[in-house]
This record gives sequence, C-alpha cells and structure tokens, in this order.
Amino acid sequence: MSIFDLINPFSYITPVHADDEEVEKASGAAAVVASDLVEDTEVVVEDDGSEEEVEVEEEEEEEEEEEEAEDVAPAIKEACGDTSSCKSLKHHYEECAARVDDGSKESCAEELLHFMHCVDQCAAPQIFAKLK
Repeated sequence: MSIFDLINPFSYITPVHADDEEVEKASGAAAVVASDLVEDTEVVVEDDGSEEEVEVEEEEEEEEEEEEAEDVAPAIKEACGDTSSCKSLKHHYEECAARVDDGSKESCAEELLHFMHCVDQCAAPQIFAKLK
C-alpha cells in the first residue's frame, strides 16, 4: 500500500440522509422519469393496419472497440515521491504520521501539503507529456 492509497480528499464529508419515506418517493419518481426516457421498443405498423411493438437492439460495437488507456499518473506520482527532491518531505510526513499514531494531537496537514506539492511539481510535466 502506498501513501497515495491513504489519502482521501473527501474523508471529511459525511453523508446526509433524508427520511425513508422521502427517499422512497424520490426514487419512485426517478424510476418513472427514467423509464419514460428510455425507449427500447419501436411501433411497427403492418399492411393490415395492426400495430406491433418490436424491441430495438442498439449496436454496442462502438463501445467494445474503444479501449480505455491505462492511467499512468499514479505510477508517475509514486516514482516522483521517491525522488531526491521529494524524499525529505516524504520522510517528514511519515515521521509526523508516526507521532500521530503514537497519540500526538498534532495534524500532519502541512507536511502532507508540502509533500504533495513536490510530487505534483515533479509529475505534472511527465503526465502531460504522456497525453495524446
């Protein structure tokens, strides 16, 4: 596990839940609206005047052909974290994290921000060079 796996920028956000009845009403209404928008049937009028609904199958070949490229940013950031310019900042952050684990009431936010700034400064040119 790397140091980047431990960082969650949204950890301070706590979800707010509505009452169960409000959630059920909202989800029911959303389902009705969504079903109205999705059209997977087509009405076919035959020669004798009768109408028949036929399911329409969409082609998914376009989605299968396009493969997403691997994200190289995490590997580049990990390598930048081990460079000589960022290594001392990483060491300071890890020392602070160890003190916090031992019961210190301090925050390691400053150390983390300095380290992440160094990593971003190193990684940004390399990541943009890999973009197509």
